[in-house]
Amino acid sequence: MPTISVVITTYNRAHLLPRAIESAQAAGSNLEVLVVDDASTDGTRELCARMTAIRYLCLSSNRGLAQARNVGIAESSAEFITFLDDDDLRLPGSLDAQLRVLEAHGEAAFCYGQALIGDAQRQLPTGQIYPASCPKGDIFWDLLEQNFIPMPSVLVRKSSLLEQGCFNTELRLVEDWDMWLRLCEGSLVAALKAPVAIHRKAIGESEQMCSNSAELCRQALAVQQMALNRFRARSATRSKRRQVRQKLLDSAYEILMTEATNAIDEGDVKSAGVKLREAFSFRPFRTMVSGRLPWLLIALR
Repeated sequence: MPTISVVITTYNRAHLLPRAIESAQAAGSNLEVLVVDDASTDGTRELCARMTAIRYLCLSSNRGLAQARNVGIAESSAEFITFLDDDDLRLPGSLDAQLRVLEAHGEAAFCYGQALIGDAQRQLPTGQIYPASCPKGDIFWDLLEQNFIPMPSVLVRKSSLLEQGCFNTELRLVEDWDMWLRLCEGSLVAALKAPVAIHRKAIGESEQMCSNSAELCRQALAVQQMALNRFRARSATRSKRRQVRQKLLDSAYEILMTEATNAIDEGDVKSAGVKLREAFSFRPFRTMVSGRLPWLLIALR
């Protein structure tokens, strides 16, 4: 029996899939690789038929990342699971290193590590690493302020995922943050402060779901609100709940204003308008006094 199941989700990116599979196979010494194809139409099935030492599962229709990952969980046969998107990579030996950490911390639901940020076109490391620090133990309130856990860096107990009902299939984005928050509400977390994966940077041209920053911010705020409505957060003071909400709003505002400013400098009025309109919805007063009022008026027409 394998110790670790690597669930690789893919959709119409057969040109990236082989590297992801190869990186997963080099990351651990006793694992199984499950490729969950979310109804690709680009030859992914034929590619996987030629690859060895993988299990290929193909969904009958495109259902999104959360459902694809849940299928992988249901089909996995190992005690521990890690998830890898088709455009991310695992570093050699990283799963064995994290497994040792989890086995030494039986109370932890999962172990996460750092990720090297990869170039959107070539997946090569850019020199950026996140997160800079890796909080461990009870990280619920830290994680509620922002998602600092890279998706491909997590090794999680299958039993913990099943206890939480797996991923929320109603979420098309940040479903991973929602899962980590639910796990953190009642469980401790282990961490390995070392790079364990290469996470491809999302940009508009990379065709990644998370490259739409405005929608990503909206979904993040919705996921945070769901967590704030559950028992762990509701048992805290109102001021503490308000504090974490304000921090995420500020973060979303800064992201969108930075992108709006860059778009203005590049002469992309349409994109700047979209970003400014979203920033205005999060922080109306700050947007008004930001010095971009003429652009904001255009955006709000």
